[in-house]
Amino acid sequence: MAYIVIIALGVLVNFIIYLSFGSLITMGIGKKHRGSSCPILLSSVIGFFLYYCVFFVVCVPPMKYYRPLSMLTKIWTPMVLVIVAASLIMNGKAWVDGFRQWGERIRNWPVFILLILLPVMIQVILVSCTYNFTLDAAYYVANVATSVETDMMNVYDPFTGAWQDHYEMRYFFATYQMQDAVVCQLTGIPALIWTKSVMAVTVILLTNIVYYMIAREMFIPASPAFGPGYEEAGSKSGNSCAGTVRNNELAIPVMMIFMFVVNLTFITIYTSSLFLMTRTYEGKAIVGNLAVITVFYLFIRMNDGSIGKKAWLITFIVCFGAATISSSANMLLPVELTALFIPMLIRKKRPGMLPGYIACVIPGIVFSLVFVLYVKGYFVWYTFPK
Repeated sequence: MAYIVIIALGVLVNFIIYLSFGSLITMGIGKKHRGSSCPILLSSVIGFFLYYCVFFVVCVPPMKYYRPLSMLTKIWTPMVLVIVAASLIMNGKAWVDGFRQWGERIRNWPVFILLILLPVMIQVILVSCTYNFTLDAAYYVANVATSVETDMMNVYDPFTGAWQDHYEMRYFFATYQMQDAVVCQLTGIPALIWTKSVMAVTVILLTNIVYYMIAREMFIPASPAFGPGYEEAGSKSGNSCAGTVRNNELAIPVMMIFMFVVNLTFITIYTSSLFLMTRTYEGKAIVGNLAVITVFYLFIRMNDGSIGKKAWLITFIVCFGAATISSSANMLLPVELTALFIPMLIRKKRPGMLPGYIACVIPGIVFSLVFVLYVKGYFVWYTFPK
């Protein structure tokens, strides 16, 4: 029971932090549609990636110069508290308005909301109870536990405990695990509980939030789809927030249920569904599911021109944040960006979009180049001061 409480509180704190970070970027998006300057759902998703962007910048220097994990914890914790406090001051009223709208929706359409939440809750139970025995899963959990126990970062081999005389570039820039280590050191939560339960549930919820936003855009394209939006969609036909759910809105829970069935059954080998449902807390799962579909969602919004001037900034944050979570993003996201945005650029005849596209592929290209140079022996970073 105690662990259930820890998991619930951990997920809640995660979302408060992500909302705080994301609100600093998404503030004002969709304001003209709802009178709210903070789209709750988009802010949480973008905040997740922005959080890891900032953490990467803070984490790499201490890790590179052989500083202890406790030093990083002492630097990072006050920074997060300051950012959360600043965002609360700037966006607190908008958060209240956004949550009030969600409360109205739940009261007016409880069955509709239940149909959306039911498959999500089943996924949460499944991923938090899944027995995962792969080597990769063991590596990620052991790396967090080893970092906490040794008070160092990526210095000791998680499998053997042996000291490594140099940093492995495949994992050096993927600082996602070091953030888990910081939380475990700060709170005393066991590495297995935090990684496999708290972060797995967090990723499932964020992934389904993006599913929901994509479904809203597909079936109700007139609405902003960044958060509570039924009220403005209903207002077009003279209905208020207390009105009935329209037929095209019923397609949203249908899509959510179908996505649940696909992810539950499309498990062969190396599919995104396999990683989402059984290896949820691994970096590859986050990139292959959350990052990829977030970029796709942003592409949809940019294609219809409704996301505004912050579109490329938000896309860059997702791409850079994904690259700091797993090196798989270094190849996957540039390919996705090219496949989606280059045809759109040509079709819409907007060469001005090219700099934004280039900026978004740069993180993956740079990290890939650094890894190639490391593999070819052009440089090495040692795990001790020289």
